[in-house]
Amino acid sequence: MPPKFKLTTIYEGSLTALKNSTLDLSSCATAGEIRLIDCVAASQNVLRICETNLNFPPKDVTYATVSYVWRGYPPKRSPTGSRAEFTVKGAESGEPISIPLLGHICAAALQEGVELLWLDRLCIMQTSKEDKAWQIQQMYNVHERCAVCFVLPAGVNRLATLDEDTPWIHRAWTLQELLAPSRSLVLFEWKYGSGSYSGATVGKIEDVVPGTCAMADATDILLFSIEGKMTFKRDKSKDPTRRSSISVHVFGDRGAPQAWATMGALRLRGSEAGESAVWRSALMRTSSRPVDMIFSIMGLFDVSLNPKYFDKDDRVGATVALAKKILEQGKSASWIGASFHLPPASRLSSFPVFPKSSVSGRAMVRVGSQAKEVSTVVDGNYMSQWWLRHAPKGHIDDDGYLIVRVHAAVATLTDKRGDATPGTANTFIRSEGDTYRITDLRKRKWNIDRRKTITSTTDALVLFVGKEGRLPSATSYHYSDDTPIRAIAVEAHGRGRYSRVASFFLGTCFDHEVKKWQVCDIAIGGPKALTDEQLAMIRNKDFKVRRKPIEHN
Repeated sequence: MPPKFKLTTIYEGSLTALKNSTLDLSSCATAGEIRLIDCVAASQNVLRICETNLNFPPKDVTYATVSYVWRGYPPKRSPTGSRAEFTVKGAESGEPISIPLLGHICAAALQEGVELLWLDRLCIMQTSKEDKAWQIQQMYNVHERCAVCFVLPAGVNRLATLDEDTPWIHRAWTLQELLAPSRSLVLFEWKYGSGSYSGATVGKIEDVVPGTCAMADATDILLFSIEGKMTFKRDKSKDPTRRSSISVHVFGDRGAPQAWATMGALRLRGSEAGESAVWRSALMRTSSRPVDMIFSIMGLFDVSLNPKYFDKDDRVGATVALAKKILEQGKSASWIGASFHLPPASRLSSFPVFPKSSVSGRAMVRVGSQAKEVSTVVDGNYMSQWWLRHAPKGHIDDDGYLIVRVHAAVATLTDKRGDATPGTANTFIRSEGDTYRITDLRKRKWNIDRRKTITSTTDALVLFVGKEGRLPSATSYHYSDDTPIRAIAVEAHGRGRYSRVASFFLGTCFDHEVKKWQVCDIAIGGPKALTDEQLAMIRNKDFKVRRKPIEHN
């Protein structure tokens, strides 16, 4: 007979007494256990943290989670000069936890009928590498199984207003925290009371602490951020016809690429298209540890990598490990469509270049001699409202190369240049016998020769890698529907080894043309070699290792 679920209190103390102190759980917590906060106790000014006797609570025991940034915006000044907040030992680099805000979160949970709360700052042993490694592997399941996730765009030190541009959408872990739960609500500063909103969508704002904070559906708030505003009507207004226009920028400026990419991942989750959107959205995000850029999304692909195998800076090694597991599941190499405008990664050229990562900044990448924010170049002038369909499938070989079976044609780079505007370039095929030219996104013309047979010594190829799919939107696209075919050029840097060097948006006329290209297996990677440590992990390690199994009750 399976054991009954129970909670064991490991810490209990007055919240008031925690003011300006540091909470240390190392002496009372056990590594490798799920911990939860008692919201009822918090409503009575008591912080009670419990451990479960099972990996996860059974499904009839509900809990809430919190999505926030480790470092938000600076707190607003307190009128008294003293703030009620505390830190957690091992997490001093993050902003202190606001005691009133913790109370607001618990009040919101209780309002949703949930009495338990998971907040990583308090529910992970911040001083234990063993517990952190185990908890990272459980992170997707923690959020996927919660009853509701509360989004705190400005962090755990203060509430954000809807018209603030917060760092939440720029952080790596927040993508999974939004996609995994079945229900997510934004908790924000609000003084106008409960009411209804309209505009890009319709719904309700519910007061949590009147005059202080309220909550609303996270997907709706994301839509309003894309639109830039919403219309609000208060429930108890003296004038029932009165409506107010509210600016909404909490997830970025109007039409921000990060917001569009995140919306794509939300609307398309659970599909190949959704996986393509996850890669694009993750590319625009950042973290203090480069390896977390992979740990933060692996659960979305049903993969669990063991953090102990990877150095904190080894984003490349973790990326190869994740890609290998994705392909072993029979899924496609959807990351090929993450960006056709960014240069390729130097060691994994089927991926775009990996941006520079930091905990408090934005994802930056060097294009030519300039450092640019990824969101400004990931899609060129093409809005992030599309995804890649029919991406190729394959496997990762022992040298870290992506092996895919694709339609391919022999290509030669010319010294000619032309218009590269999607929707205008490559919309028809002007053949000269068995050859014709196509223009890449850098305005370079390539000669395609139908007559030549692909061999292991072929210098350059153009590969068909999928078709464009689009998100339904009232916002018009910059370009027409005339160039939905996606292709890349690869050049040889060793016998039978190719690296990605260019991308193409091709017209609908190529839908039939690419089917005439030869079908062959192509190895895409490099051109720089992986390190010996990275190759050893690819060849020898089982990447789906957990300290103990997840129990699905």
